[in-house]
Amino acid sequence: MRIVLSALLVILLFTVVTHMTMEYPERHEPVLSAYIIEHFKEDAHTDNAVTAVLLNYRMFDTMFEVLILLTAIIGMKQFLPGPKDLQQLHKKEESRDQ
Repeated sequence: MRIVLSALLVILLFTVVTHMTMEYPERHEPVLSAYIIEHFKEDAHTDNAVTAVLLNYRMFDTMFEVLILLTAIIGMKQFLPGPKDLQQLHKKEESRDQ
């Protein structure tokens, strides 16, 4: 039942957000893309705009994503039970069943 309610909530939120964005469309001037197109050679020292965007402009975004993923992995390793804890728990359950 919880799965069905969660799925309905996600669908409802998706519908509301989609409706709100379609109802009030706003168009902004492409300031960032114009800057990248004009200045990528000076900023990145490369002739390829795609390389400039991936290596210079998106580098920090990628590094921080990796940092967040590593922090999540370390947190999971810290709080989840290890193999020895699981063996002890299994032994306790076996002794309780007998």
